Amino acid sequence: MSKENLLKVRAMKKKKQPVFRRQEITKKKKTRNNPSWRRPKGIQSKLRLNKKGHEAKPRKGWGSPKEVRGLHKSGLNFVLVCSFNDLNNLKKEEDGVVIGSKVGKRKKLDLIKKAEEKGLQILNIRDTKAFVEKVKKEREESKKRSEERKTKAEKSKKKAKPKEAKKETKEEVNEEDKKKEDKKEKDKILTKKS
Repeated sequence: MSKENLLKVRAMKKKKQPVFRRQEITKKKKTRNNPSWRRPKGIQSKLRLNKKGHEAKPRKGWGSPKEVRGLHKSGLNFVLVCSFNDLNNLKKEEDGVVIGSKVGKRKKLDLIKKAEEKGLQILNIRDTKAFVEKVKKEREESKKRSEERKTKAEKSKKKAKPKEAKKETKEEVNEEDKKKEDKKEKDKILTKKS
């Protein structure tokens, strides 16, 4: 069978495949929080004994064909890309790009541009053009906000400077007054002793 047919077979199997839930998930509170599959081990477990009318168990028959196991819907291999070096050895027909979640927006834009130049398909971004426009808008808005903050800070500094100058003059005057008062007190003390 060709790869395309196998991908169709896998899609059909996944449609029919039930959700494999842990035994007695609705009866116990702790299992509701963790619904992941666990093998039933009880002696009288109806699920372990494959009794009719009970949940389905994961088995070999539910698996996808070996040739397309772990591939994307389009039939491409997932290849994680975090730098430009990761893009070098990829093949257009076999590999699909998945940009890492830790990669910043600026670098993501550059990686998208380079991947499109090489003709590689990006699997974790549906519409690359819309994504690029969105990121550019966000960057412009953040620049505007930072400029507004800078202008506000400059205005507040200009307003604060004259007040500081006035405070300094008041402090100087107060210091001179304090010196004069101290001198008078010392004179009084000296005159009383003699």
